Amino acid sequence: MLVLRYGIKTEARRFSALMLSLVLIGIILELPLELFLLGLCAYLIWFVRKGVAIFRWVEGGMRGKPPFNNGAWIEVIRLLERLSKWQRRSKEKLRFTVKRVRRMTESLDQGMVILNGDLTLDWWNRAAESLLGLRRTDRGSSITNLVRHPDFIKYVSKARFKEPLRIPSGSEPDIWLEFLGSNVGKGEIVIVVSDVTEVDNLERMRKEFLGNVSHELRTPLTVIKGYVETLRDISDFSLATHKALDQIGLQTEKMEALADDLALLSKLESESPPQQLNPIKLKPLLDDIVNDAKRLSAGKHIIKLDCDSQLEFRANSNELRSAFSNIVFNAVHHNPEGASIDIHAAEDANFLSVSIRDDGIGIDLPKIPRITERFYRVDASRNSHSGGTGLGLAIVKHTLNRYNGSLIVSSRIGQGSEFLCKLPRR
Repeated sequence: MLVLRYGIKTEARRFSALMLSLVLIGIILELPLELFLLGLCAYLIWFVRKGVAIFRWVEGGMRGKPPFNNGAWIEVIRLLERLSKWQRRSKEKLRFTVKRVRRMTESLDQGMVILNGDLTLDWWNRAAESLLGLRRTDRGSSITNLVRHPDFIKYVSKARFKEPLRIPSGSEPDIWLEFLGSNVGKGEIVIVVSDVTEVDNLERMRKEFLGNVSHELRTPLTVIKGYVETLRDISDFSLATHKALDQIGLQTEKMEALADDLALLSKLESESPPQQLNPIKLKPLLDDIVNDAKRLSAGKHIIKLDCDSQLEFRANSNELRSAFSNIVFNAVHHNPEGASIDIHAAEDANFLSVSIRDDGIGIDLPKIPRITERFYRVDASRNSHSGGTGLGLAIVKHTLNRYNGSLIVSSRIGQGSEFLCKLPRR
């Protein structure tokens, strides 16, 4: 700021000296006004010519020495030089950042593709080149001409990337690719591509394992249960022996329930729902669940149902019964005597909603995201007392997902919980 003032003062002194000299000469020649105006015009022309010279110097890339080094314009030149240095440093930083980002993206195992608003290819990394078979000449081509799977075309055309898309590779059907898109900038799309073949194989093996385990458990459990029933009829055994048989019978029933839940979970994960489903009345189904829950509760809980008799939904009745009963029975198992359990069913133009609300012990907020995991229990101390298999809410989640529905859980410690099942109308 001090330098700028100095330049302005220098120019002001020059201008003042010129004008004062011309006025004095004009007074001597008796032409003061004429000489003043003539000098002013000459000064302005000279000043503008210096500005034009600076403009041409800037247009030439500010190469070489500036056209002059004094007066007010020199301060403009110095300011431009400072801005030029700052711009060069910024460009260097940006160039370094771009190189660094490129090195990072090139080192990724996941493919990354950037699309323009019209779905043409703008940029991709090496992994994407390998996974999708891209070439340099593909820049500017539409991604839908290179990845022709109908599900992928629909996925990128809608540009609603809530969930990843998993499809077989076009060149190698045994390889499965997962695409996850994201909208960025002005209409641009970033797509991350992953080879999930190994993950997919492991998931398939896990599902097969669950199905096989549940199937293989049934025969020995049936045999054990039969022997227990036979031995119970023998009166020669002592009281301690009969108690032991009762425990064996109880644990066998738990194992049978676990096998049933594993089989159901395997079915829900591996099979798609039938395309043609008959509408089922919701009230009779919920009435049966409430009656079973009351027997399970033995009068210790207050269980209420609010459901219109006309409510219907197209689904497999056994699957819906399993989902809703798991939530209701959990409320009975895990809440103290005297707790209220309210079941409310309603519908609107888009969704059927079934809410199971209780005023019991509640669930700690950080644990809510995990309660639909297999074998996860909110309180580990309940493992041997709750009577459940630890798969109930996992079954609920997969049943609702099967019909494109969702489970929304809200809870507070000491204030109870609400499990809201939302099923979209077809």
